[in-house]
Amino acid sequence: MHGDRGGRKDGNVCPTSHTGGCVLCSPPMAITPRTADELLRDVPVIKDLPAHDLHALAEGSEIRKAAKGAPLFSEGQTAEGFFVVRTGEVKLTKSGRDGREQIIYLARPGRPITEGIRFDGGNYPATAIAMRAASAVLVSNELLSTLGERRPMILRAMINLMSKRTQKTLRLVSDLSLRTVPSRLASFLVTLVAARESRGEDSRNLVRDLTTETVAGRLGTVREEISRGLALLEREGALKVTPDLIEVVDLMRLEQIAYGRKKGGSGA
Repeated sequence: MHGDRGGRKDGNVCPTSHTGGCVLCSPPMAITPRTADELLRDVPVIKDLPAHDLHALAEGSEIRKAAKGAPLFSEGQTAEGFFVVRTGEVKLTKSGRDGREQIIYLARPGRPITEGIRFDGGNYPATAIAMRAASAVLVSNELLSTLGERRPMILRAMINLMSKRTQKTLRLVSDLSLRTVPSRLASFLVTLVAARESRGEDSRNLVRDLTTETVAGRLGTVREEISRGLALLEREGALKVTPDLIEVVDLMRLEQIAYGRKKGGSGA
């Protein structure tokens, strides 16, 4: 992993009962690397800053790179700032004493990683690992502090960005403690459908490119539970599962299982 100054351009789930290695997610889009200016203009909250503030953040940023399986940063290291993924894909993760991994979220190009925003010399609370060769724009805490003294809107944006991340993390905690694995898996699939619809892609046939372990880690369970969850969703008539893809047969039923009710309707 190394850095270049200036924010410039550089350069399968199958259930284990089927083919045992693949998983349940749409394939990543090929995205041309973008400059720091372009990336920051797409980040929620930050994109609302005045153009001169965005440019100041981009101008002082640097690009970090990580090979597949290598960390952008590790839990316990001194926090440097916030990242915006530029290429590849990064997972933010924590591991228990028993070695079990909990994936907090997956970050694809354009998504911010805010856990390193610290002004007290504190450490990263989790580890960010490249799932394939990745690069990210880093805006350092030192830069945020220096600019923030003169431009308070920047600090306000950082607070809002961290607040949004905290809300999502609390939802994850609630899901892990209060919802069953089939419910969490159904919610995961509903989210994939919505993401593909927003990109104008086929939203009912979900090709898999994440490992079963990755999906299990994201949902706070083990691969065997993912396999059983898929089988249950198929029996419920929500899905049709084949070795190559997952077909969403009944989105309304999938939403009922995910949320315990019809979306926007009364309890089911």
